[in-house]
Amino acid sequence: MNKYYVNGFKFQTEEVSRNKKTNNSSVYIQGDVDGTDQTIEYYGVVHEIIKVRYSCWPKKKIVLCRYEWFDPSHNIIKVKHTRKYKSYDPFIIAQNARQVHHTSYPLCRDKVYWRVVIKTKHVRCGVSK
Repeated sequence: MNKYYVNGFKFQTEEVSRNKKTNNSSVYIQGDVDGTDQTIEYYGVVHEIIKVRYSCWPKKKIVLCRYEWFDPSHNIIKVKHTRKYKSYDPFIIAQNARQVHHTSYPLCRDKVYWRVVIKTKHVRCGVSK
């Protein structure tokens, strides 16, 4: 699949969002730090949306999204889009995703590789498919 509606957000793969006026491929999710009660936010870009259907009765389905995550080792309010997360952990369940927008730093030539993270509010636009 190349798009999916969930939690009031419309997610698209990075390939579909490329060269469009709006980008719906950026995401964040909260996770824990090594089983502690501390949480960390992970930010990434959707590369693939996969719907898995189980043929048992009653029929079940789950949607997984494959992401490329940015390195969360810093206090992320901004991300360096050329520096990727080193661990292999590309999938999350789509219902856990929240949408963000990455935008370039305005008027800062020394921050050409950095993006500011802006959390978006969901809009009720469609039904989960």
